[in-house]
Amino acid sequence: MSRKDDLQFLTTDLEYSDETPQQAAPLFPDEADDTLVGKLGLFKGSRHPGVALFHVLFKSLALATYLFAGLFTSNFVLVCVVCILLLAFDFWTVKNVSGRLLVGLRWWNYVKEDGATEWVFEAAEDKSDIRPLDERLFWWGLYVPAGAWAFLLVTAVISLKLQWLIVVGAALALSGANVVGYTKCSKEAQARLEGLSSGGAASMLGGMMSSGLASNMLGGLMGRANAPAAAPQDGFAAV
Repeated sequence: MSRKDDLQFLTTDLEYSDETPQQAAPLFPDEADDTLVGKLGLFKGSRHPGVALFHVLFKSLALATYLFAGLFTSNFVLVCVVCILLLAFDFWTVKNVSGRLLVGLRWWNYVKEDGATEWVFEAAEDKSDIRPLDERLFWWGLYVPAGAWAFLLVTAVISLKLQWLIVVGAALALSGANVVGYTKCSKEAQARLEGLSSGGAASMLGGMMSSGLASNMLGGLMGRANAPAAAPQDGFAAV
């Protein structure tokens, strides 16, 4: 028997599909009910309840640690380190996650070779998916803690607790950077939207007027050239 007769074909039960492979689940699903926070009923009406939770969580923990940690410990260094870590987590979350998902804004800046600071602002082109609750939560969560830290700065100076200025200064610097960045980004996005709207309306109106005027002039000339002379109707005079 030849070697070819020894060859046999093996059949398998493998099935092939032309369907596109499913992508990995996103870190923060769009549907509120798919997240643990949404299932617990927190932040109802938010598109990203998990992001909304962390948007206010780190701020609240930092303020609570600053105000009430003295009831449990007298270790200033420990309280200072915990507060600054929470503030750093909050800064990163707001700058890279919550601003992009809750209001569709993103900003960053860098120093150019000549030493000048360059600000870069980005805004989502389609904001139809942004919900009013997320927008209100973002801006309130951005401005209120910054105002609270400013008030704590005044009280620390008045009460001569100068050692706490390290924590308050770090809080104002980190939260203030996000306040300035997102405020400028929002204004730039609004100005750009108004410019596009006004420019688009003006160009559309100009195009309609120019095309209408040209068609009317062309139609009038062609009509006069091709139409036979007609007798004037009652109440009208030929010109």
